[in-house]
Amino acid sequence: MTKEEARRAADAAAARMSDAEKEWASGAITDALISLDVFRKCRKPFVFMSVDGEPDTEPVIGLLLALEREVAVPRVKGRDMDAVRITPYTDFGRNRWGIPEPRGGRVTEECDLAVVPLVAFDGTHRVGHGGGYYDRFLARHPDCVKVGIAFSCRRVHGAESEPHDIPLDFVITEKEIYTAPGVAVYNEFGGER
Repeated sequence: MTKEEARRAADAAAARMSDAEKEWASGAITDALISLDVFRKCRKPFVFMSVDGEPDTEPVIGLLLALEREVAVPRVKGRDMDAVRITPYTDFGRNRWGIPEPRGGRVTEECDLAVVPLVAFDGTHRVGHGGGYYDRFLARHPDCVKVGIAFSCRRVHGAESEPHDIPLDFVITEKEIYTAPGVAVYNEFGGER
């Protein structure tokens, strides 16, 4: 399956979800994410700003700020994406795709956990929108834990992969946590799985 076919199939499936289903699934994804040991231990997380059709990341970002973590979110700059530190008082605008971005803030290269969006996924293989922003960002942060979050209906089978695609450590949906080979999941609900 080509990446474009994967995107179309995943977008069509997500479009069939009701607002209530998206709200419930977002809450379940948030609960699963915050139960992970890697989430509780992170100090310099990077979290994407969600838009319609994606799990709501506002509660995750709010919790991290309340826990006094050094939270960064994306801001596109040309063909690259910067991680910009935010506070509860950061002013946001919308970029050309309608995604919220901080207007000010300090760019950082420190990141120990990256939470990224998935248009489609096959196990821990991520298919994005096609601009390569997240792959280039993740390539600059090889040591951070890479977590993708998406609604389960965005899972596809047999999506193509290219050499520049950065594999994820975890993919979290409202139904399951997928892990890369050799990666163990530790959470507060039952230890290792």
